[in-house]
Order: sequence, then structure tokens, then C-alpha cells
Amino acid sequence: MDKPFAELFGQEKVKKRLNFYLEAHNLTSTCPFVLLVGAKGLGKTEFARQFASHLKNQDGTNRPFLELNCSTIRNLQQFFDQIYIPLIMDSEITVLFDEAHEIPQDVTNAFLTIFNTEKEDRINFRWEDGEYPFDFKKQTFLFATTEPDKLFPPLKDRLTAVDFEDYEVEHLAKILELQCDEEISFEESALLQLAETTRGNARDCVKRAKEIIKYCAVKQSNIFTSKDFKDYCDVAGVNPLGVSDIERKVLNILRKDGQASLQELSAKTGLSRTALQRDIEMYLMKKNLIKIDGKRHITKAGSDYVDKTNKIP
Repeated sequence: MDKPFAELFGQEKVKKRLNFYLEAHNLTSTCPFVLLVGAKGLGKTEFARQFASHLKNQDGTNRPFLELNCSTIRNLQQFFDQIYIPLIMDSEITVLFDEAHEIPQDVTNAFLTIFNTEKEDRINFRWEDGEYPFDFKKQTFLFATTEPDKLFPPLKDRLTAVDFEDYEVEHLAKILELQCDEEISFEESALLQLAETTRGNARDCVKRAKEIIKYCAVKQSNIFTSKDFKDYCDVAGVNPLGVSDIERKVLNILRKDGQASLQELSAKTGLSRTALQRDIEMYLMKKNLIKIDGKRHITKAGSDYVDKTNKIP
């Protein structure tokens, strides 16, 4: 049998935790209610899929996997009628509740009882006129979220959190290379330069790899060099560090003005205050290009970035 997560790079702590739970499941047939936590694009869903693919039924066969986006769950009645009864009840199955912060409140309330197992491996949940059995030797439940702060705290307390971290550039480079399969041969420096534009997450690597395959097809060459990287960034509109054009605009404003309030940035960019805070400032702060202490200030690294990128032809 293939080694779990062998084709996934980085997230070594996550791999160790999940491998431990796989080994424990092989011995006990049970698994904790795992909550995968991390920013968008770090691979939570893919890790959940691979984890589930290595869980076995009691007869040794592969356990089926059900992936649910919690935004599609309307209420508890729908959950039992359309999901639990036809797909989960009396079955051996692994269920992933993706975007778990979107679980409706009445379903959350039910889960407080269902997943409050303590030492029991089975629970019968009674609701209205029905009784719904959950057997945790047959059924494995996983959760994933980008916003753990929105999970109802008592429910979060019943789950075992596994935290994802940003990828190192070397891991991003390997993900990129893998996504291009054997179609593209990379000059090492060009591969690392590409990895630095992927904003630290695996999902961007997948998107970037698709573009590189198209770029090489147009160029009619399967070799990608540092010269190609410069040309690719020009034709595809990719900025250093993967900074978006609107993020770059914010940096240019701050480089010129020295500082600005959120309201001033909103007026000059045409973006709402919420969009600036949620979508723009977070990455710039993450890369140490700006800092916020009431007003928005550009850092030395941010000033150097603007000066350098504005000189690039």
C-alpha cells in the first residue's frame, strides 16, 4: 500500500498527526473528530481526502468518502433526510464537513450531543420522533475550516484541531514541479522564482502550474529558464512576491504619501474599507510590506519593493 501523503509536500507536523491517527484507527477502528484549520489554499481538503483514502472498513476494504460543503446544509431536517439517512446511517463511511464554520445553528446544536462521546464509540441521537444511531467504529467524521473563530466554541471543544502552516518556498517549488508533471523541465532558479509568486499556498501553485504549461506550449519548448520567468511575468501580469495590482497600488500610495487612513485608501483605490482590510492589507502585512498602528504605513521592505518594481521595465 502506498505511503500516506507521499505526494504531498510540506506540512510535516500535519502529516505526523494524521499518520498517528491512521495508525490508531488501524488498531482501534476509531478516530478523533479531526478539525483541519488553516488559511485558504493550504491543502486542507486534499489532506482530508488522502487521510480518508487510507481508512479501511472492518473487512479490510476501502472506506467510502463523502465530502460535504457545509454551506449546502440548510437545516437539521434536511441533514437527516437528504444526507444522514440515505448516505451515512448504518454505513461504514468517512465524512468531511468542509467550510465547517457554515454549519447551521440547529445542526450545530445536534452535533454538540452527537460528538460528545467521552468514552463511548456509539451514540443514539433522538430528535422529534426519530432515533439516529452513530457508530464511530463505522463512521469517521472530519471537519475543515478557514475561520475557526466562527465555529461555535462548545462544538470546537469536541473536535481535535490540526493546524496548517504556510509552506516554505522549497515545498512550493516541489508542488509546482509536481503539478507540471514531466511536461516541463525547470532551471532551479526559475522554479524558486515562480514559487515565490504563489503567495505561500498550494492552490496558487496549481493555478500557476497550469499557466506555465500553457506558456511553454505557446513557446513550443518544455524547458523553463530564468529568462522565461521574466517573460512569463510580463505577459501574465505577475508581480514579484505574487503581489496583486491593487496591492501594488496601495503600496505606491503609501510610498508617495508616507501614511494613510483606511478611509483615505478607500477613497483613492475605490475599494470598500472591508475589502481593503479583508483582501488587501492581510497579505501586505504578512509579507512585512506595510504596518498598521491606526494609520497605514509602508515599511522599509515595502519602500524597497516599490522602488525596485517600479524600475522593472
